[in-house]
Amino acid sequence: MTEHYYSAKPQVESQQRTIEVDVRGVHLKLTTDRGVFSKGGLDDATRRLLETVELDGSEQVVDLGAGYGIVTAVLGTVFPNTRWTLIDINGRALDLARRNTAPFAHRCTYVQSDGIPDDVGSTFDDVLLNPPIRAGKAVVYRLFSDAHRVLVPGGRLWIVIQKKHGAPTALEELQRTFDSVDTVYKKSGYFIFRAVKGQN
Repeated sequence: MTEHYYSAKPQVESQQRTIEVDVRGVHLKLTTDRGVFSKGGLDDATRRLLETVELDGSEQVVDLGAGYGIVTAVLGTVFPNTRWTLIDINGRALDLARRNTAPFAHRCTYVQSDGIPDDVGSTFDDVLLNPPIRAGKAVVYRLFSDAHRVLVPGGRLWIVIQKKHGAPTALEELQRTFDSVDTVYKKSGYFIFRAVKGQN
């Protein structure tokens, strides 16, 4: 069986490569490796998320399940006033994320964890998530709860998920956890939900 990317320390031999990404008017060369999610290039779900998310007025953002840092690398360029906390369970991926976001590392904090640590306060305007479907529904729903905990009142969780990967039930879980949930993108089996934390 192929090794799971959702692991703290991938055992598969390292074989780094450079990929090129063009999205949101940004052209980047990024380093990826075996044992990380979507090592061959920008996956379709993350591309749709990147093209949809708006962070005008946001300051503190969590890239939850950051992988090799592609979301932060792109949106940190598009929205230069944002500060980022990149979180991933995969140490190899997080090391790559440090390299790939080096041009604005002074705006980034890197955390190796399988979720948002308990000691993180409710200080974030947005959380962005392409959930680790292969890790299972319990893990994904825990990440929803983690996001709700650390968002400021009015803060937003943005999540991209395919219908075949459980978008309808994920929507129901988001509606149980957050005060309001909008479907901001729906095309070709992909959904992007924007869940907003209440003011109280």
